[in-house]
Amino acid sequence: MTFSIKEIADLAGVSTRTLRYYDELGLLEPAEIGANGYRYYDHANLLRLQQILFLRELDVPLKKIKEIMDQPDFNMVESLEQHRSSLEERAERLLTLIDTIDLTIAMLHGVVKMTEGELFMGFDETKYEEEVGERWGETEKFAESQKRWSSYTEDQKSAIKKEGARITARMVGELPDISPDDPEVQAAVGDYLAYLNQHFYECDADFLRSLADMWVEDPRFSLNYERIRPGGAAFAREAVQIYCDTQS
Repeated sequence: MTFSIKEIADLAGVSTRTLRYYDELGLLEPAEIGANGYRYYDHANLLRLQQILFLRELDVPLKKIKEIMDQPDFNMVESLEQHRSSLEERAERLLTLIDTIDLTIAMLHGVVKMTEGELFMGFDETKYEEEVGERWGETEKFAESQKRWSSYTEDQKSAIKKEGARITARMVGELPDISPDDPEVQAAVGDYLAYLNQHFYECDADFLRSLADMWVEDPRFSLNYERIRPGGAAFAREAVQIYCDTQS
């Protein structure tokens, strides 16, 4: 049984333009092309498209998807099992984010109180680490980060995230009149550096400076610090610069 490009587009909820683009990339070639030039797809194409869409759902770039699926030892069953595990983890994180939203709304109405760490339950800054590593030319650090992170249990990951949230809140300064050179803030920067080295990758003062620049320059990162206090990203960067100056 074969499907026209429109039929497969309707089944998968993608555009025919997308399918043609996947064909151009060599990512999803049709099973056959008719004498009229029309593309026709078979069941194997449907399964391959499903794999592509699963990987896209996990934010994997198309170039990387092609590399993965073109490997001689690519196993579709193993890949699906990995997709399931990743999606279960994402679903758990999204449920945690919903809980965080509900608690924050309740806190703003004066119904409950929240600790600093609870304000950031469910956020996952590590999802941007590979991109940051590529930008700063330190992909090996983030490869090490991915390796270490995948070795942790779910309970360990949860504890590490909460620890990071607590340290970040201290580093951004929890009091409105505190300054970046305050001893408590500087101690938090030192704890954050130790936190990265312990749980993710080897980080020195120079690389910490680069990370602090990213907190300000990339709105996806700065948002995490602005949630704690207005100007929080710039405050944390200044605190890091002061800390690193004292270490050199």
